Amino acid sequence: MLYYRRLKGWTQGELGIMSGVSRARISDIECGKGPYNIESLMLIAKALDVDITVLMDNKN
Repeated sequence: MLYYRRLKGWTQGELGIMSGVSRARISDIECGKGPYNIESLMLIAKALDVDITVLMDNKN
């Protein structure tokens, strides 16, 4: 996710605004902290214009 966010030139806060997911949750997901739900990933994937499976791949 970090890779695709940076491709857009967005901060975590900007991705939060574009996706409706809190900046703190985005930070947690990027850092691999705690559980996350599929709904958050769907919103983030839509904002980044990538397939959700891309975000589920641990290499991104």
